[in-house]
Amino acid sequence: MFLCVCNAITDDQVVWAVRERGAESVAAVFEALEARPDCGRCQDAMAEAVLAIRSGEPVRVGHDPMATPWGCRGRCRPAWGQAADVARAS
Repeated sequence: MFLCVCNAITDDQVVWAVRERGAESVAAVFEALEARPDCGRCQDAMAEAVLAIRSGEPVRVGHDPMATPWGCRGRCRPAWGQAADVARAS
């Protein structure tokens, strides 16, 4: 699943950054993956993932049935759905 849509960072990449590169924070994950936060909406989801990985638990971000499959839960690009809805209404 995508945790950061802006940079196309998946949970597997975050697991790699934490386990293989020793990332202990969201900033360290971005650094290990040679990326920079864009909209910043993924920060909470990635922080949850880092904590889960460091404690040996599975990453469970995005399992909320009301959430989208990515960690930012669709808030990073809210205009995606709105543009489509406006076009259909015309």
